[in-house]
Amino acid sequence: MFRSTTSGPLGRSNRKRLLASGITLAAAALVVGSLPSGATAAEPDQGLIASYDFAQTSGSTVPNSAQGGAGPAEVVGGSHWTGDSLELTGGAKTDQSANWVRLPDDLLAGAGSATVTIETKLDASMRSDYNFLWSIGSDSPEQSWFASTRDAPRSAITTSGSGGESNARASDPLAADRWYSLTSVIDAEAGTLSFYVDGQRVGETDTALTPGDIADQSMNTIGRSPYPDPLYAGEVATFRVYDRALDADEVAAVSETDAALHADELLAAAQSVADGVGDVTFTEAVRQLPDYDGAVAWSSSDSAITVAGDGRTATAAQPEAGEEPVEATLTATATVRGHAVSREVPVTIRPAVGADTPFGYMMVHFIEDSDGYAEKIYLDVSRGDDPEQWDPLNGGEPILASDLGTTGVRDPYLTYSPETETYYIIATDLRVFGGDSGTSACGDWCHWSSNGSTKLNVWESKDLVTWSDLRQFDVATTADGVTHAELGMAWAPEATWVPDYHGAGDGAFVVYWSSNLYDDAEHTGSTYSRVMWGATTDFTQETYEFGGTLVDQGADAIDTTIIQNEGTTYRITKDNGLGNGIYMESTTAGDWWADGTHWSLLQTEIGASWAGDDPGGVEGPAVFKRHDDDHWYLYVDVIPTTGYRPMQTNDLDAGWTELHSDEFWMAPSTKHGGVVSLTKGQYDHVRSSDAVEAPRTDLGSVEIASSAPDEDVRAALPATAGVTLAYGYGGAELPVDWDLTQLDTSAPGTHEVTGTVRSIGANLNDWVGEGGATEWDAPNRELFSTTALEVTAEVVVAAAPASLRATATTRCVAGSVVLVASVTNDGAEAVDAEVSTPYGEREVAVAAGETQSSAFSARNGSIPAGEATATAGDAAVTAPYDAADCS
Repeated sequence: MFRSTTSGPLGRSNRKRLLASGITLAAAALVVGSLPSGATAAEPDQGLIASYDFAQTSGSTVPNSAQGGAGPAEVVGGSHWTGDSLELTGGAKTDQSANWVRLPDDLLAGAGSATVTIETKLDASMRSDYNFLWSIGSDSPEQSWFASTRDAPRSAITTSGSGGESNARASDPLAADRWYSLTSVIDAEAGTLSFYVDGQRVGETDTALTPGDIADQSMNTIGRSPYPDPLYAGEVATFRVYDRALDADEVAAVSETDAALHADELLAAAQSVADGVGDVTFTEAVRQLPDYDGAVAWSSSDSAITVAGDGRTATAAQPEAGEEPVEATLTATATVRGHAVSREVPVTIRPAVGADTPFGYMMVHFIEDSDGYAEKIYLDVSRGDDPEQWDPLNGGEPILASDLGTTGVRDPYLTYSPETETYYIIATDLRVFGGDSGTSACGDWCHWSSNGSTKLNVWESKDLVTWSDLRQFDVATTADGVTHAELGMAWAPEATWVPDYHGAGDGAFVVYWSSNLYDDAEHTGSTYSRVMWGATTDFTQETYEFGGTLVDQGADAIDTTIIQNEGTTYRITKDNGLGNGIYMESTTAGDWWADGTHWSLLQTEIGASWAGDDPGGVEGPAVFKRHDDDHWYLYVDVIPTTGYRPMQTNDLDAGWTELHSDEFWMAPSTKHGGVVSLTKGQYDHVRSSDAVEAPRTDLGSVEIASSAPDEDVRAALPATAGVTLAYGYGGAELPVDWDLTQLDTSAPGTHEVTGTVRSIGANLNDWVGEGGATEWDAPNRELFSTTALEVTAEVVVAAAPASLRATATTRCVAGSVVLVASVTNDGAEAVDAEVSTPYGEREVAVAAGETQSSAFSARNGSIPAGEATATAGDAAVTAPYDAADCS
């Protein structure tokens, strides 16, 4: 069932266009739908210096309708008018027939704050091809302010080429063949660059640069890059430039105005999204529903399912294990710039499964980000048992960082030893951004591949949540210190467990990685990358054995990954020298790592279509199998920043095809890693450890005895803390690790202690060097966590019991008995004692090692036997005395 609603303002430009084409506003309202009931902010005029409307039907000059602004824009290479827009045909920059738009020179010369906004529809190729949607600058890429729709769309400004870009980037890619309003705002006063999609801010970064810093503005363009990139392919309807920073409401007003130009198309786009919404399956009680790149929100009128206010987090009444699945419905509402279509979607709620049942997947990866230090370990977990949707753990922040070697972590892989029940992460020791770049004679990739690190980063864990300290081992040497190969680097390590490598029941990992192999210790002469191998039981130098060469094709080969099925080993490798791209081979040999093994070629150029049919544009393959079907996935890393795109097959021997699904979701720039299968128990443990906050950070107070040992203090402190879990999974109680290093239990009084909640964010994911230094080679680097949740408690230490002795004697004075009570302090500190007798009380101060005596008159000639008591704090001693008669 469908329910369609549309809304959208008819802004000034839209009214003018409709009237100019002979359509009345009344008729237009029927096309667009009812006007919104609330007031819509007017399209801003203040500061508008250029406004180009591409609704003409002929000509190559587009006038500037802004009052007193710059001159006209010129269409270069042929005008393709639709009547509502200018079609840009794309193509090579050198193609004289390919078109683009030249804007006036010096459009923002000397400007501080500024805004550029464009209404555009992109061709599908612009999602993956390099492009500049628009550019303020020259024909040199050294200085420019621009926007691009490649991958996750972005806007950037630079005065020092690509390496100096300040980027404001969206998190999700744009859809092809639908209209978007894209706006870039530089606020010189705030020192920010902001990027908006359809009136919503999707990215922001700090920058001190302004358009005025771009000294040469002799080639301002729409659709043309200063690089040798393809020209932009798509359509452009409007383009505006302001010499001030629009605020968020004004940006939204521009988007609403331009959306009204394409009301029918946007409604059709919403209908298309709604048509593409697939049936929903719950494999657990809580799940994140797909949002189709932010276009779909969900609601429920079914008693079996509730949907949170975010329109995505759904909770179902899940049947118990062994019961039948439950059928239900949800409502999906697809909205494209105010135009909405709703659809009822069938839902299946599967019954719960046992803790040992295969369920869910975990992925390790790194992120490519030239703007920051992102070469660290990241972990994602599948949404339920669905390997086509992934949630970043720890809020998308890194889980682990390296303080050793280059301090970089790339190409991580996650594997498991069934003998020790231990998980391992192994990774390349390389830092591309901010690391050691070599010399001018051999810098960057020349240096990293010839004199790079041959050590692998290693972490281990028993539960996939708490990870060990980092260690490294060198694949070029063994425990005896002998160098077995002159390797230029060790990249992209992976490992396959061989149960009987050392004999029946005595297993080991065969580990393999990419290295340039040299004939001399100086690493000179020409060479190429091979895939090497070795063996180890635990990724330590002590158990490591160097093997030899696994892949040698006579040209660069990297990034081998392996999967096995029914006695066949499948090897997937990236060819960087012969033009095959990612290719797959197979063998039935049991010792598949051995020299001379025969491999049969099955497929080449795997995943090239994800990179514009460029076989070299993908690398870092990651392969794994579904739990519930003979179905395999291969993720290929579209370089440099796009990240993983999915391939699939039901028959490994038949090769791989692209997986195209509107429901597939993975965070942008998720790059080169590996995937392991989980059990339901492991999945639940990971989910219940992904905490976003501890609502109560003060866990109260405990009382302990003086000089209590740490184990007694820990036993008294709260063992757990309540946390809120990510992605709507509710709450949990997680263990607390208390830091008692500053607690002195010999000092009475109240002390505050801090505990770290044992969440996945408590792992050490950053470091700092001596004096706060962050350079890669800073001395005395120490790891810490930027995402740990901390709680506090008060420890009340009781005063130490006094060490007292007491005596009591009697004597006769003038016919009356006098009782003398003496208190001796054997402790190290002075005490205040109270002496009590049947004949009175007295407070005395007794210095350490001293004795104080107090006399009490009985006022009687005789007294019976009794005792005197001395009390100091919790300590009390008594002293007996005999009966006395002085009469």
